[in-house]
Order: sequence, then C-alpha cells, then structure tokens
Amino acid sequence: MTFACRAAVSVAAVLLTSYTLAAQPAGQRTPPRMIQPGQQAPVGTAVLRGVVVAADTGAPIRRAQVRASAPGAQETRTTLTDEQGRFELRELAGGRYTITATKGGFITLQYGQRRPSEPGTPVDLAAGQTVEKLVVGLPRGSVITGRIVDEFGEPLTGAQVRVLRYGYAAGARRLLPAGQSDRTDDQGTFRVFGLPPGEYVVSATLNEDRGGPFLRARGGTADDEPATGYAPTYFPGTTNAGDAQRVTVGLGQEVSGIGFGLSLMPLAKVSGRVVGMAGFELAGMVMALPDDMVRQAMSVPRGAPVNADGTFELRGLAPGRYTLAVGARGRRGGGDEPTGRASITVSGVDLSGITIALAPPAVVRGVVVTDTGAVGLRSGQVRVSFTPTQPAGADAFRNRGGGINGDFTFELAGITEPGYLRVSPPPGWFLKAILRDGQNITDEPLSLEPGAQMNGVRVVLTQTASGVSGSVRDDRGAAVLDATVVVFPDDERQWVFQSRFIRTARPDTSGRFEITGLPAGDDYRMVALQGLEDGQATDPVFLASLREQSQRLSLAEGETKSLDLKLRQ
Repeated sequence: MTFACRAAVSVAAVLLTSYTLAAQPAGQRTPPRMIQPGQQAPVGTAVLRGVVVAADTGAPIRRAQVRASAPGAQETRTTLTDEQGRFELRELAGGRYTITATKGGFITLQYGQRRPSEPGTPVDLAAGQTVEKLVVGLPRGSVITGRIVDEFGEPLTGAQVRVLRYGYAAGARRLLPAGQSDRTDDQGTFRVFGLPPGEYVVSATLNEDRGGPFLRARGGTADDEPATGYAPTYFPGTTNAGDAQRVTVGLGQEVSGIGFGLSLMPLAKVSGRVVGMAGFELAGMVMALPDDMVRQAMSVPRGAPVNADGTFELRGLAPGRYTLAVGARGRRGGGDEPTGRASITVSGVDLSGITIALAPPAVVRGVVVTDTGAVGLRSGQVRVSFTPTQPAGADAFRNRGGGINGDFTFELAGITEPGYLRVSPPPGWFLKAILRDGQNITDEPLSLEPGAQMNGVRVVLTQTASGVSGSVRDDRGAAVLDATVVVFPDDERQWVFQSRFIRTARPDTSGRFEITGLPAGDDYRMVALQGLEDGQATDPVFLASLREQSQRLSLAEGETKSLDLKLRQ
C-alpha cells in the first residue's frame, strides 16, 4: 500500500461510528431550495459539531481550520477549533457535506478519510438536523530535507525545491506537485514538511529570471540573458524525471540527506515572426509554455514582446518541448481576437525562422432551455464552457466560457482546438442533451475550423434524473463505509476526461451512497472497492481492469435503482 497510515489514523476511525443525529432522521433530507429572483438565500438551521485531534496521541489540536462544503447545496463554511480542539458550524443548509481539517505540521484529511489519496466519508445533513461528536484525527506530516549544490559542489541559494508524487489528473497518471515548495538557504539546504507517507520525487531548479548575481555568474549582465543555465533536476541528479530515484517516507518520518547538484546546460534563443491579420495590431507577448505538467509547476513561463513588424526573440529557454502562444489586439473585442500557436523542441541550439500564424478563433453560440419549457431557475446558476480534449497540454486559452446571459443565451469565444461542450447546472437540475440542428452533440468532440461560427446550439436541462443508490457490504454482510463506488459505461469511447457517464460516490455516515444525474442507458458497469485514489476512476487503463469484476447496470429515463454492492477484494 503506497500510503500506509492505517495505524496512525486509528483515532480517526472513531469518526465512522461516533456521531449523534438529532432533529430529523437520516434519509429525510430536505432538498435544496431554488432561490427565485429578488429573494435572499435562506438561513440554514442545521449544525455540525466535532473535535480535531492528533491521530497518534489523541490530544486536541488547537486552531485547526475546519471546512465544511456541500457542492449540491452551494454551501461552504469554515471555522477554527478552540482550546479543546472542538469546532461548531451553525446555520447550515441541508446537504451532503465534506468536512476537511487542516493544521500546519499535520496531514490535511477529510472526515472519514483512511488514506490521504482517497476521498472521505460525506455527512448527510438534513434541514434542522444536528450532527455532533464528529472526530477527525490528523496524522503528523513527514519531512524531506537535503542540500542543493552547483556544478562545483558549492551551495546554491534560492533554488526552488518541489516534491512530486504520482497521482491522477486530467484522466491519466502523472507526476504532480505535493506539499509546499521550499527555497534553499545560504547553505543550500531545504526542508519540505507536512507530507503524507509515500514515495516522492524530489526536484529542484534555479529560476533564470531572478537576474542580477545569477546572470553575472554565468557570463551575462542584468540586461542580457545567459548562454547557460540550470535545468530542472531530479534526485539523485538527473534531468529526466523518468530516471529519478524515489524517496520513501513513513508516517511522521523525517528523511534527510537528499542532496544533489543541478545540471548546467546551454540555454537557447528562439526567434521568428508572427503573421497577423487585417484589422488587428501585432501587440502583446509570445509566451513559451512547457508542454508537461511537471515543468509547468517548476518554472515561470518565459515571454517576449512582439515588435511592430511581427518579429520576436525569446531568450534563455532550457531544453524541452514548448508551445509558443500569442494573441493579437483588435478593435472588435469580445474574445474574437485571433490567436496563434506553434510547437517547438529546444535542445540547447538556437532556433530561428519560427512562424506563428494568427487565425480567428471559433465561436459557439446558443441558448439554455428546459425540457418542459418552464424556467424555474436563474440564468446566473448555469455555466456553459468548452473543455479541450487534451487538457494536460500547454495552452494559454483554455476553458472558454462561464456564466450565461440574462436571457439564457451564451457565447463561447476564443476556441482554438478540439473539445467538448460542458454544462454545470444548479442543484436539482441535470443536463439532458445538447442539440444542434436536431442532432445530439452532447458527448461528441467538436473540431471547429478557425473562424467557424457554430450557432443555434440548444442546451436542454431537466429535473428528471436517473441514478442509483444503495450500500456496500463485505463478505459477512456488514456495511462498509470506507469504500468507493464507481459507475462507468461499457463503451470505451465515453472514457474521456470529465465524462458525464463516469461517477464515483462514498457511503455516508448512515452507510448509504447515492449517485444522481446519470444519463439513461443500458450499458453501465458498477463496482465497489477500497484504496481508490482521487481521479483514478477517470483513467481508461484502470477502467479496463475493472471491466470483468464489475456488475452490469441499466437505467431508464428518470429511473433510480436501489441495490447493495459486494466489496471487491
């Protein structure tokens, strides 16, 4: 097990059974009230009470931050624990809450969370209900310390050190930043704390943009970029993240002696021209964006101005793959200004003659309607956006969209690559279909030509929901609370990032799980398992491994099925 913290969170295990429900029985939660125009949000009547303690000793943790959030009820509240580690959140609306506790030097955990990489146990809170005696046990964080030196073995001051771990993001397993970063002191030492137990990759870099002494030390001036610089380096001293040696830390352990030197290598100059369009000024910046998430987290994007004749010159680029992104300033406004991109690979040799052609972005226009024709919701409660099909790549113009207009129309401008239309309706509403000229394009990737105008899109919302609820049981028939239920389609074409056909849920404190808003269909699969990491259910490789051990599920329009799942061992 990667995160072996079961023993240390034994105190936290109390939270799965140690609670008191009052005022209204579980299962009778009042559904969220829709706020009509001109009305104020009603004051909630529910209460959450509990205590935050150290998992190893059971001692109360003072001044820990406790956050309770219920996305379905659009409610988020925070408070601090008192001298006895107690917390209380009053005037809460009914909803399903996730409770998170945070304190420096400890691992941040959710209520009911057995391992930091898994979700916690939600608390189903009804209007007028009091849930108390909640216990959140926080394990003490682990620490990694070490020393960063230059090519001569001398300490590097101000090097940024990041600790990375493998996790799931944007539908794939990749290296992700973990914990807080640190900068080396005058002795080149660093200390990264508050880490969960597990395996980590330690990385370091010295940002060339710091200027001054660094530039002069490498043969440059404050007004000139150096010819050489330090590349992002990974313990024990490699520039390839795949060759990095993993550092294993136990619960509350301090691992020291993680020292390595940064690699000095030539930095390249990239020059070229931006080809403009009539009616637009060639203004702004050309940005060089690293193409992988690790280098994005470790470095500051470098940029250079576009001259009046369209030429540009970027200096100081370390080896790696980049996307050059540029926009133009026009007279029309409204997000329809042309943009341009170009992919380059830098290997320490100067690149010239790069051409970035500006092209008008595509635009999608439409309207949000309901399947019954009744309104029943406010336009400000709905968001329509456009998400690229490859969300992990570098792109300065992502996630176009947001709120809709008061008449329920919307316009998504600045679309430059293939992607999906995504809709975020308010609580109690669900996406039924996205139509264009009578054709259902809800789950189809859209590839729009530059300057294309897609008009007449209809986003149809409904209050008729399909879903599934039930409990998870072990071999003895006992309810299992620290499990995750995964529902996914049998059709691999729907295993895409942010697919509305893939959903997960955790049993609440009463042992029940609930998944609503699934599209109707007869080709679902369903499984309950332990040890699922956040985001793992979006990984196509992982879903393929679940196929043979899952059970089939079919849902008719508006149907909600109730069933018990057996925990998969």
